[in-house]
Amino acid sequence: MLYLVADVGGTNCRLALADEGGVRAETVQRFRNENFAGFADVARAYMADHPPLTAAAVAIAGPVGKGEGRLTNRDWHFDAATLAQELSLEAVYLLNDLEAHGHAICVLSGPSLHHLSGTPVEDEPQAMVVGLGTGFNVAVAHRPSGVVFAAEMGHARVPQSVATIVSEAVKDPSEFATVEHLLAGRGFANLHRARTGITCKPEDVGTSDGGQQTIEVAARALGALVRELAYIYLPEGGIFFNGSLAKTLIQSPYRDMTLAPLLADDRFGDRMPRIPTYLMTDDASALHGCARYLAVSQPG
Repeated sequence: MLYLVADVGGTNCRLALADEGGVRAETVQRFRNENFAGFADVARAYMADHPPLTAAAVAIAGPVGKGEGRLTNRDWHFDAATLAQELSLEAVYLLNDLEAHGHAICVLSGPSLHHLSGTPVEDEPQAMVVGLGTGFNVAVAHRPSGVVFAAEMGHARVPQSVATIVSEAVKDPSEFATVEHLLAGRGFANLHRARTGITCKPEDVGTSDGGQQTIEVAARALGALVRELAYIYLPEGGIFFNGSLAKTLIQSPYRDMTLAPLLADDRFGDRMPRIPTYLMTDDASALHGCARYLAVSQPG
């Protein structure tokens, strides 16, 4: 059987074909959302050049529940039943994008991951993805069972350890009350503006006046948050960082600031420093997660 897998962000969509063996790498295509009225139009444009498909799994950068979803940063709404009818598919499954990445870490190989710290242990079942891009979220995976627990962590309030770091860096920390207000693209740019008075795009912070110091604040804040998440979820199978902002905060020399709270924690027999951490380097990770979801969800 042949499936459609899709990773839908606020700006771009990636689509590919998948089968029981996973994503067919040669079929991956990227589309600009601004050129289409909705996801169904993107899917039809892609499917027109491919053989008939059975089902689809669509990862969405936004909340998903009960067969419906919406993009956080674009006015696109998704209904699984309607999409299945419009695309002539037997079924369409909707996943939050971090949920898809949670499935991906069960199948990604070494070349798709950059090991940062800790000691990899194959038989540790519980792992976690931490995604920092346009938004922020986490997903926890129990790899042997294939179960992935979705969340909306970006809307949670920052813990006290993070709030303290922010309050030392800006005059008015109140606008950074939630995790996404701080550790996502727009929040990162707002942190730089609050520190320096300079307004710029997130990707331009590093080259702006005072940008290196802003990155340091964000790296320290992420490190404090990761330490809290490690105690909440005990992801001894690994913490997997994903997203454009994650790449900024985990590259040298900021990586040590991000990982320091975890590596320096000597309680519980040094369990925390041993947790392996990785940077996900494959841009098609969510597609691999969608393919894995379909492989375990489809009958037969």
